[in-house]
Amino acid sequence: MSILSWNCQGLGRTQDLTIQRLREIRQTHFPEIMFLKETKKCKDVVVNLKLWLGYDRVFTVEPRGLSGGLAVFWKSNIKMEIKYADKNLIDMQVRFGEGKEIVWERIYIIGSGRKEKWCLIGDFNEIPNNDEKIGGPLRPESSFKPFGDMLSACGMGELESSGIRFTWAGQRWKKWIQSCLDRDFGNKEWFREFPGLNQRFLDKRGSDHRPVLLHLQASQSKNGKLFCFDKKIRDCRGALNEWKKKRSFNSKDRIHLLEERLDWFQSRNFPCWHAIRLMKKELCKAYKEEELYWWQKSMEKWLKYRDHNSNFFHESVKANRVKGMLIKIKDDRGVEQWSEAAKAQVAINYFTELFRSSNPPSYQPLFRI
Repeated sequence: MSILSWNCQGLGRTQDLTIQRLREIRQTHFPEIMFLKETKKCKDVVVNLKLWLGYDRVFTVEPRGLSGGLAVFWKSNIKMEIKYADKNLIDMQVRFGEGKEIVWERIYIIGSGRKEKWCLIGDFNEIPNNDEKIGGPLRPESSFKPFGDMLSACGMGELESSGIRFTWAGQRWKKWIQSCLDRDFGNKEWFREFPGLNQRFLDKRGSDHRPVLLHLQASQSKNGKLFCFDKKIRDCRGALNEWKKKRSFNSKDRIHLLEERLDWFQSRNFPCWHAIRLMKKELCKAYKEEELYWWQKSMEKWLKYRDHNSNFFHESVKANRVKGMLIKIKDDRGVEQWSEAAKAQVAINYFTELFRSSNPPSYQPLFRI
């Protein structure tokens, strides 16, 4: 953690040296806590400066006339409580180390002594260097150290990938920023067990993060005949695509085209928000049309085949059986049972207890009715 204190002698206009110096400090050091004295500006001006510098919280003491004024900026991973404040001092209680650093420490404890194969997958909300982000101010190299130290101590390396690596994109400080936040890491044993594994970054829709798909392959195929066969398939597929381009698209083709266009627009360094909104609107409309098409198709088949002994009937029965399947059940202790044998035993115990009686009556009169 780092703390910076500076008697700035007034927060002037954007082109003044004071603001330019704050920008340099932000780009070079970006301390977790920044304390400014003699701000000579009201709270509204200081709050705007907080947004411009990229801090999450700010506390201010108003100046007296044309002098004085205090301001404290801090990041979201800092827990701060203001105890007392006046024109001369601010008494505050600070707690830190409860952010991402504590997560890296826990992973380090888990993985530093682990010898068997294992991997890490997810949204790490962190990058190892400035090369893995586009847009926004540069971060100091020291800010990457905790994440990098954890990966190094656990012997982790990133998997080979395909697709657009910048899995997250969003607007911060009025700038469009893209970062490689979502990914997979594995240790040497993991790579040795799955030499052909790779990760694939899918299209981004419905979220500002891309899904990451991990493929586990024990080995990579090097069969020349299979390669030739695949090439023939690709050539055939290309010819079919050229043929389809000359014909009208169905709803599935339209969805695929809109998905590609939306992904292209969202991956630009300076995206056009108007075009993105239109693409999303058209894509939602295409999804609804596709759903309506298949609903009408299923109704048409049902009217035609009904309960005949057909493949469609059997598939419908299977689907209904899956919907009515008992996935889990709780026993008398409130513990969930998932296996078929355990679920059956819970049912047997329940009905055995339900129909048990110390003085059972005679049921013969009921059978004579």
